[in-house]
Amino acid sequence: MKKTFLIACLTSMLLFISCQEGTNNTGEGYTIETTIQGIPDGVRAFLKVPNDKGVPQPKDTAIVQNGRFTFTGKVDHPELGFIYINGAEGNINLLLENASVKVEAHKDSLVTSKVSGGKHNQEYVDFIANSKVLADKIKNVRQRYAIAVKAKDSIATNSIREEISSLEKQAIQYQEDYVKEHPTSYISVMLVNRLLRNKFTTPAKAKSFYDALPADMKKTRIAEDLFIRSNEMLRAAVGSVAPNFSAPTPNGKTISLQDVKGKVTIIDFWAAWCGPCRRENPNVVKLYEKYHKDGLEIIGVSLDGRPNQQNAREAWIQAIKQDGLTWTQVSNLDGFRDNIARTYNVRSIPATFILNEKGEIVDKNLRGAQLEAKVKELLGK
Repeated sequence: MKKTFLIACLTSMLLFISCQEGTNNTGEGYTIETTIQGIPDGVRAFLKVPNDKGVPQPKDTAIVQNGRFTFTGKVDHPELGFIYINGAEGNINLLLENASVKVEAHKDSLVTSKVSGGKHNQEYVDFIANSKVLADKIKNVRQRYAIAVKAKDSIATNSIREEISSLEKQAIQYQEDYVKEHPTSYISVMLVNRLLRNKFTTPAKAKSFYDALPADMKKTRIAEDLFIRSNEMLRAAVGSVAPNFSAPTPNGKTISLQDVKGKVTIIDFWAAWCGPCRRENPNVVKLYEKYHKDGLEIIGVSLDGRPNQQNAREAWIQAIKQDGLTWTQVSNLDGFRDNIARTYNVRSIPATFILNEKGEIVDKNLRGAQLEAKVKELLGK
């Protein structure tokens, strides 16, 4: 699913911007001149930019006159921009930068509009031009796959899946190659963000890429997002020292990770409402009973307290009793908003982190036999 999503993103980049030659603005700000046919005078157009959550928010408005409208302004650093026009389908995506930009908009499909002008938009042009052949192949194979599925042709679907797998690898490799060849490009920052988010690159590689960016590029919002995300993931990456934390136990006593660490320590993120967690608990109980005497310690971190959960504390305590969890349990009863979960970049549960005697994370998210094998290995059994 993640690879399919990444391919879809690559394809969509071809759709929403194809550019012609343009000139840079010699002034300090930006000018976006848009022409569009078939839109009556007086219709309003909107320039939007993404907020901290990536949701487009209004930045400016303009009125269509004689098939034209213009946005002017200034940005401290390049950022994504979106143009919406009342009565027109979709939106125009472009890179907002201090340059003269021209847009030839198409009323029936704004995503196919042509954008020209500006250094960063030109980089977008080059990226799109070089990816067009691959994107066309992706579009074609997806259409063929949909037809085969609809026809219930299992032979064809199996064959097309192999083509899809090959194209998935090519799409990822293309983006990785682009980043290597354009290490200071705004487009590369976008791609590394996407690769990291979909786990096709490591936090260490993403952080290394960020560190090598020019100072002005580091100030862009998308680069700041990359810095934050990569650092969050590095805090709980295999090979790093597990960040210490503390939280209340069911009886209200505050316990920290440092207080319970053993020769091997498991940090177990779970919740009373989490079905997979509860089904895994019997395996963890057996593991603890078998190896606790040899130095295995476990600290359970409950993510109960999610929105709309009633009596979170009661549910947490009851689940501990029902499942026979005799090791240390802590919780801030704050769901996925919990600071411990954020520190360890936990976005789904169950989630486990296995620590060695030095407190280093040596593995994570192991279950059943794999978890026991790792514990035995670390205990020297």
